[in-house]
Amino acid sequence: MTRARSILAALVMGVGIGLWPFASSQGQQERVFDVVIAKDSYAFDPPRIAIEVGDTVRWLNEDTRRHLTSSIPGYGPDENLEIFCEDLHAGKTCAHTFTKPGRYPYFCFVHNRMQGEVVVVDR
Repeated sequence: MTRARSILAALVMGVGIGLWPFASSQGQQERVFDVVIAKDSYAFDPPRIAIEVGDTVRWLNEDTRRHLTSSIPGYGPDENLEIFCEDLHAGKTCAHTFTKPGRYPYFCFVHNRMQGEVVVVDR
């Protein structure tokens, strides 16, 4: 094997090994989508996100204030609070993996004009 092929093979294996922990058992890659709360924005960015069942949404609080984020009871596929990020203090994150299709509107309890929605569809 030539030196160039050896280097290429090593790179391909390194990339494959680097991605291995993120592969699901069905052979599909798990995906994480970020929703950011920017400093002094009082908004979720993006305010609406569409994902597939099995995907994860991660809320990132880049603000200096705490944001208590929750889905709106009775507006998801069932009566449960699908989203509940009570410890979303400055610099913290909160993540949730969605297992059922549906629309999940959510808001900040502290700043109730902050609203967003996660739309989950089947794979």
